[in-house]
Amino acid sequence: MDNPMPQDTPPSHKADRYGWVIVAVMLLVQTVSSGLGFYNMSVYINRLSAELLAPVAQISFAVSLFFVVGGIAGLYVASLLSRYHVRVIMIGGALISGLALGSVGQATQVWQVYLLFTLFGIGNAGVSIVVATMLITQWFPGPQRSMALAIASTGLSLGGVVLTPISAWLLNTQGVGETMPMLGLLLVIVLVPLSLLIRQAPGALIKPSAEASLNNAALFTSAVNSRFYLLMAGAYVLIMAAQVGGIAHLYSRVALIADFQTAAYAVQALSICSISGRFIGGWLVTRIPIRRFAIGNVCLQALGLTCIALAPSGTFAVLAAGLFGLSVGNLLMTQPLWLAEIYPAQIYARVFARANAISVLGLAFGPYGMGMIFDAASGATYTYAYLAGLAVSLVALVIVISASSGVSVAAYRDVTPEQQAQGNGS
Repeated sequence: MDNPMPQDTPPSHKADRYGWVIVAVMLLVQTVSSGLGFYNMSVYINRLSAELLAPVAQISFAVSLFFVVGGIAGLYVASLLSRYHVRVIMIGGALISGLALGSVGQATQVWQVYLLFTLFGIGNAGVSIVVATMLITQWFPGPQRSMALAIASTGLSLGGVVLTPISAWLLNTQGVGETMPMLGLLLVIVLVPLSLLIRQAPGALIKPSAEASLNNAALFTSAVNSRFYLLMAGAYVLIMAAQVGGIAHLYSRVALIADFQTAAYAVQALSICSISGRFIGGWLVTRIPIRRFAIGNVCLQALGLTCIALAPSGTFAVLAAGLFGLSVGNLLMTQPLWLAEIYPAQIYARVFARANAISVLGLAFGPYGMGMIFDAASGATYTYAYLAGLAVSLVALVIVISASSGVSVAAYRDVTPEQQAQGNGS
């Protein structure tokens, strides 16, 4: 096994400085898309529930639709990326997202919110982490990849710092009908110009030969059927259920024991700590095995959820949200990094998109499940909902330990698809 796979040979664009422009652009793209999507979901749940006089669980289901549809759409985005320029996909995604988000302000029935959040999820897939990680993987095939991905994915948390407090203030002072069109317009006027700056790495759109396509298909099949891949995908369903459920209800949880301003501070604290934690993680993951890094962050997530569940005051809840946030960014970064280290570049976009689509089951169930538990407690306390998140995280921890035990990163890179199916990952 002395011959590395062809995709591991350093490409001519390795040192191209435009790769760092891509990183900066994707940081801004993720800031807007996650700030108005991922991190704002807790605010949307709170305000739409009040505006439409609907139970929290019903509005939480709209958030679940956003994540499920977005994950499924991500599978098609991964396929389209090999046929069309990424700019086309990103601009289309931004326009659909902006239109759907802006129209939420006109919704008068819960089913209308479901429809619009479904469209929002479809559009968001075109400007999501699938696109970002594919671009970073293409431009950074070497050791700089972890730091490049850490910087680009910082936008996932920066959106919560910059946009969530503003959105919360507007929604609470101006109302849903006036605020949502502004948010939709903001998404379009920022993301469309940024998309025009995107370039795909040299050679990214070169179609492989028929033989190479067959080899890639076999490699992809063996990858997604390996024991490691299946168990890790399952673990991330649980990790994301606990993480996104905790994030989606954080604003309402803190508002229940303090006030709206403190709740916004809690979301901000989570985002700030997610950013700082991700930078530390981007450095740390180059110095310790990624398995230890993943296990440590799942443990940190479990601890953070416990502290939020038992928080006696708004101040304690803000500190607990920060602790939870340290794990959020790193767990989001760990999955694409781990898959990029193990599986070759020519199948990476499809491999990650499949894993992301599977993990979306957790994103979908987490907010809805925690909302159901909250409603079952007569809307009086979130303690049981967050303790359920703790239990789910602990199950995920056991699966991660089991899935990654004895797995060698190099083993997946240097063998044929047939050997992979029978080797460490089987």
